Amino acid sequence: MTVLLAGSTYTAGSAQAVEIDRLLAAVNGRVITVGDITLAHSLNVLLHSGSTGKPMSRKEEIDHLIDLELMRQEMGNSPMTPEEEARVDARMEEIRSALADKGGLPAVLHSLGLQESELTEYIRLQASTLRFIDFRFRPFVVVSAEEIQSYYQEKLLPELARSHSVVPSLEEVSSRIEAILKEEKIDSAMDQWVREARRRARIELFDTEP
Repeated sequence: MTVLLAGSTYTAGSAQAVEIDRLLAAVNGRVITVGDITLAHSLNVLLHSGSTGKPMSRKEEIDHLIDLELMRQEMGNSPMTPEEEARVDARMEEIRSALADKGGLPAVLHSLGLQESELTEYIRLQASTLRFIDFRFRPFVVVSAEEIQSYYQEKLLPELARSHSVVPSLEEVSSRIEAILKEEKIDSAMDQWVREARRRARIELFDTEP
């Protein structure tokens, strides 16, 4: 997984590797470095340039990379299916099209100090993560009719009343509510899995200051 690899380089004319990265954490022996966070920043700038979300703290960034590494280790080296490879290719084409009016993908990558291979690997990681979620959690999530009705009456209706919006019938929005509740349950199951995976893993934290 590209965003979690340690970084080192060679100085010009030198035959020895020179350490240029600072260790932040290790997950079962796999290291996370400052360079990994820098790479993740650049990738997120490219993919989410219009985002107005609150920036993560350094601790949150490290925790996020630890969680990704735990998932990567759980997934192992299982190959992607042809359908997943096709989705990765399609996503790359979407990105190229979206950046066409900004000088094209190569120019944007150059401005951020990124290689196309790093972007592709990140898109592959996203696809693998979705596969992990779909395999591990989604098949076991069930939303009852009572939960859908409760969401409709206790959450949706008050929100619509506050905004003076038209109130749809339960039947009209039932499938959308079910989808929302499924995603909430998947998120909850994922959080539980991460907590248990962290408990089982050997996680070492080093210098976490900027």
